[in-house]
Amino acid sequence: MDELDAGAVAPRDRRLLAALGPRKLDLARTRFGGAVTLLVDPEHTAWTRTRLGPASTLVVSQMLVLDEDPHAARAAARAPLGFLSTVGGYASAFSRMGFDEREIRELSDRLVDATFAWGGVDAVTARLREQVAAGADHVVVSPVPSAGGPGELEVAARLAPAVRAPDPA
Repeated sequence: MDELDAGAVAPRDRRLLAALGPRKLDLARTRFGGAVTLLVDPEHTAWTRTRLGPASTLVVSQMLVLDEDPHAARAAARAPLGFLSTVGGYASAFSRMGFDEREIRELSDRLVDATFAWGGVDAVTARLREQVAAGADHVVVSPVPSAGGPGELEVAARLAPAVRAPDPA
């Protein structure tokens, strides 16, 4: 970090650290401009915001499936979760979020529902707004297509009118 600071490649306040746990979040607060999180529920976002403090930027990458069929949506979500749940940092974060080893191993519905936004436009938009209300400065929309569901570009087109920032008056 000292070398990065000395190199002035990017000023400290313009750098973000991918961070989920307390030590990395502390590092994001003290040596970066903030943090990026992935696969977290709004409660974790609120905890992260408290840990980072108000001066740090918090970006939440929200994975989502635009599909109102619970089976299809959860099946689509389980594809990336199957790998990511085996990565130590994510498994630890899931444990901190209150999931036990069985729920993590089996990718329980409760885990899927906490880490993914899924459903129709209104349900997905509500989750994005929950992340902002919990303290996210920015929410990155990361669509995961379901079998027979819309692709990433169509998801973006459907969500855009609902999530577009209002024009400043």
